[in-house]
Amino acid sequence: MQKTLLFLILLFSHNTLSAQTSIWKIQKNNQSIYLGGTIHLLRQKDYPLPLEYELAYNKADSIYFETDLTALENPEAQKMILSSMYYTNGKKLSSVLSKNVYAKLSAYVKLRGLDIKQFDNFKPAMILLTLTIIELKNLGVHNIGVDKYYLIKTLKDKKHIGQLESVKTHINYMSSMGIWHEDRVITEALKDLKKTKGKFEKMIDSWRKGKNKLLYKLIVKEMKENTPNLYRSILVERNENWMPVLISLFKNDKTEFVLVGTAHLVGKDGLLQKFRNLGYHVQRFK
Repeated sequence: MQKTLLFLILLFSHNTLSAQTSIWKIQKNNQSIYLGGTIHLLRQKDYPLPLEYELAYNKADSIYFETDLTALENPEAQKMILSSMYYTNGKKLSSVLSKNVYAKLSAYVKLRGLDIKQFDNFKPAMILLTLTIIELKNLGVHNIGVDKYYLIKTLKDKKHIGQLESVKTHINYMSSMGIWHEDRVITEALKDLKKTKGKFEKMIDSWRKGKNKLLYKLIVKEMKENTPNLYRSILVERNENWMPVLISLFKNDKTEFVLVGTAHLVGKDGLLQKFRNLGYHVQRFK
């Protein structure tokens, strides 16, 4: 899902040598899983992916994604996504946002050659995703990221595929971003969009080298401070919901490679710390 603006612009550099990266080996009682941070959108030059991803993939019997990516792409799910992203019963973005914030959004989309009226039926999530994609395309980004790359590979290799949350749950989280806090979310989004290019390479380097403290500062810290409700729903709640599924993977004799958005790994509410708190051995995979 991506999710927030900074999730989507956290992309790769193109150094493919083995190095410190965002993949971790989680162990307990001689059982282990590999947990990898993903980027949902990439540039063509970001391939091939880092060596560690291939090593973890090759060791795994099963590949787990945030949700069922195959089902997410079928026409019924796509229709569900679109319908969930639009206001109904006469509700409009112009009636939800304050006049000041609506004017700022209008000025921003006008600079991109768009008409604010095109967005009046959109919920905040649809606006965030639409404007983010526009900015990313200007940076040479296309729609094949780590998740899609490994979905294609897994289907070809006929490995078992699992998911941490249902498609319905995934869509509900996606479409609810910013609800009841529209002014704040749109205001912060506009700030982030203007800084996309400046932060781009720093984020690429941080993700590539697995610099968790810097990743937390660049992405999670800002979300937690500026849009706490979004932080709670998109990161904290989902991480908490995923942990029982992840823990259940240690109850078999198989090895799983779990791929989630990189921001889900870092910070005190991140998956890595949650495993540490439960007594699991967490080490970087290299």
